[in-house]
Amino acid sequence: MFLKKLTEKKLITIVYYTNGALQTIKGRAEKLNIIEEILSLKDEKQKSLKIRLSSIKHIY
Repeated sequence: MFLKKLTEKKLITIVYYTNGALQTIKGRAEKLNIIEEILSLKDEKQKSLKIRLSSIKHIY
């Protein structure tokens, strides 16, 4: 399960689907909303991004 990776404060790489295309982003997990199934993170340039948990393919 990838939830353990989301609790670490290290830089993580997430591979996820958006609009049918596979995307990759590096960043740090900010907040995990289990009820809405959304991961909030900040990328290397401090830009905020929200990703649905169901769209995540891999976390490194």
